[in-house]
Amino acid sequence: MLVRKNNVLGTPNLLRLVNRNTILSLLEQKSVTSRAELSVLSGISPPTVSAIVKELFEEGWLHHAGEGVSQGGKPPKLFELNPNARYIGAVQMNQDKIRIRITNLVGSVLAEEQIKLQHYEGISVCAEAARRLMDLIAAQQIDPELVLGVGAAVPGVVDAQGVVSNAPEFGWELEPIKSHLANHLPYPIIVENDVKLAAIGDAWKRNSLTGVSVYIHLDRGIGAGILIDGKLYRGAKFAAGEIGNLIVDPCQIPLTNQRMKSRFGYFEAEYGLTALNYSNSSGCEGNQDREDLIIKHFAYAVVNVVALLDPDTIVFGGIMTSRIENFLGKLLNILSALITINPKLLITPLGDDASLFGVTRAVIEDRVQVTLMV
Repeated sequence: MLVRKNNVLGTPNLLRLVNRNTILSLLEQKSVTSRAELSVLSGISPPTVSAIVKELFEEGWLHHAGEGVSQGGKPPKLFELNPNARYIGAVQMNQDKIRIRITNLVGSVLAEEQIKLQHYEGISVCAEAARRLMDLIAAQQIDPELVLGVGAAVPGVVDAQGVVSNAPEFGWELEPIKSHLANHLPYPIIVENDVKLAAIGDAWKRNSLTGVSVYIHLDRGIGAGILIDGKLYRGAKFAAGEIGNLIVDPCQIPLTNQRMKSRFGYFEAEYGLTALNYSNSSGCEGNQDREDLIIKHFAYAVVNVVALLDPDTIVFGGIMTSRIENFLGKLLNILSALITINPKLLITPLGDDASLFGVTRAVIEDRVQVTLMV
């Protein structure tokens, strides 16, 4: 097994882990490679690269891939990352259902199951999810020792200890989801906000883990995930990206306490999926006007995001992108009159799978990479 971050005890061990994780990162980027190429790309000495590669072969991380072209001596032996060297358990918790998935190191789905929820208490949801995941691992005859870790995508603000707050879908406030899962699972566990994980999953599958990108999820709740060179920006209190609280039209803010009681932010309550559903089902004239109003306020939110972060790319996900006809075209038309800085705007092709792909990637990063922090 890979050494956890908190086991880095001293400089020699730290250097060994940094070198090992550098090699693993390069192996992920290269389809087929050699010891010599890894040494050149990493700047790590050939003997150290050979020792690391030998160790990775022994642990099952690598496959032989034939021989390369000789440059005058013996042809170099080629190898590649074994995608089934380790497996990841991914859990997505939503109000209507839980999705459970087992993937390999490149995100290929080996098994998946959906559970309809009967209870919303955090401890019950986690117990059921853990039980079903363990059953799925057993059904796939996966060696438990090869499970790299388990990740859970949840709505709400998630702190460093995996405690979830401000999750109106479930009514969770200071709910220790990571602790609940750890009571039932024998694996390392991460818990993260679902939209932040969607940002990671989308960027990973687009092979775009550099620069500044923002993923905006438009559903009943509205949120964003901010990636800087492939790393999440979480904020001082882990609430970066909670754009459902944006004030996009101060003249419209209700002067009552009802909004505070709903626990939804003003922006998502006024212009999220609930508002769109109302406009589409009311049967009154002016439904199109209401939809246009929603798009206009999305554009205001994008202007704020662009002004603050100057991102290379903004990616949209969530059911509202498909419910509104020509969503991206309408949004671009409004933005053309509002901003001169124009990031690339996309709709994720991953749909609801973005968060689950993000779980896979986040577990890999958590278990494989070393964060150089004091």
